[in-house]
Amino acid sequence: MLVELKNGETYNGHLVNCDTWMNIHLREVICTSKDGDKFWRMPECYIRGNTIKYLRVPDEV
Repeated sequence: MLVELKNGETYNGHLVNCDTWMNIHLREVICTSKDGDKFWRMPECYIRGNTIKYLRVPDEV
């Protein structure tokens, strides 16, 4: 799933967990900077719900 934050960064990875406050735990994550010119690969990350602008879930799901 793709997660865009309010600061413009995007995180693309496999959803592990989501709680009632929309805090999200992702695995096998690729983070893209606001400008789109820098990329980071992370084994996992935790995103706080109130920083999320929108979520995009693949059609296959």
